[in-house]
Formats: sequence, structure tokens, C-alpha cells
Amino acid sequence: MSKREVREEALRARRTLTSDEVRVLSEKVRENLLSLPEFKTAKVIASYVAKKDEVQTTDILKLALASGKRVIVPRSDVSSGTLRFHEISSLDGLRPGTFGILEPSADSQYVPLGDSDIVLVPLVAWDFRGHRVGYGKGYFDRELKSRGEALCVGLAFEVQVQDSVPSTPTDVPMDVIVTDRRVLRFSRSGA
Repeated sequence: MSKREVREEALRARRTLTSDEVRVLSEKVRENLLSLPEFKTAKVIASYVAKKDEVQTTDILKLALASGKRVIVPRSDVSSGTLRFHEISSLDGLRPGTFGILEPSADSQYVPLGDSDIVLVPLVAWDFRGHRVGYGKGYFDRELKSRGEALCVGLAFEVQVQDSVPSTPTDVPMDVIVTDRRVLRFSRSGA
């Protein structure tokens, strides 16, 4: 299947989940994420801010902030097709931005992604090799190349798994995928 077909199939599967199922499954993903030693020791967490049918990150962000971790979330720049991560001290200052996703204000402090210890990445589809398909615009893949030693952790529901996800040299595989059922670890190369 092509990336487009994989994306469409995974999004169809995800859209079958009710809002209550998304909430309950997101809680399970959060529990699995919080069990990671790398999350416990991370000083700087980079994370997406979830759309309504994605693995929800609100509680993860609040817990990270409450435990004294620095939290950075992305602002999208459509003209350049890039993400820039900005530090937040609470979720109160987030406002709808590009694609209707909550973003920090433009005057919030920019923090290079390479300063983070762990990066939480939204997955549309994923496979057992650590490959992912996003929404198709490449925003995360372009920015993940600057992550340095930060651990890339994809968050997804089990219903989004595919037998195989097509990948290209510009795609960045995940180091870890956390779902509502499991934690999967991969080598840095994604093999």
C-alpha cells in the first residue's frame, strides 16, 4: 500500500473510536509512557498538543510541568513547512493555530528540539519496525532531524498498527512506540 492508503486506513480505524474510548485508551498510553525510565529522568519534554482523536497529551503535559520538567510544544510555520518548539509553563496560554491545533504564542521562548531529552510524536499509522506515517506534510520528520540524542517516542492506539508502513530516506523512525497495550523499543536506525 502507498503512504496515502496506509494513512487513510489508519485514520478510518482511529475515527471509529468514540470520545470515551479515546479518553480511556489515552490514559493507558499515558500510564505506559510514564513507566519509561527515560521519561522519569527527562528534564526537557518536547510534545505535540493533541487533536481530538489523537492520543491525548493534556494530562502528560500537566504531569510533566507539575513535576518540574521543562515542556516545549510546537508552533507550525506553513510558509516554510517547519515546526519550532516553544517553552510553556502551563496550558492556559495555548491558542488555536495552524490546522486548528493549540500552539504557544509567538512571543514564547523558542527552544531548539536538540535541547530536549524526549520527543513525543503523534502517529497516524505505525508498524513493528518503528516506522510511522503522519499527516503527510513532513513537519515532524523535518524537525526530528535536529533532535540530537533526544529519544523519539511515538504515541498511538493499537487500532492504528499496520503490517508494514512505507518509508523513505526522509522519514525518521521512532526509537520507542507507546500504545494502549505495549511499549516497543527499536534500534536508533529503526531496524
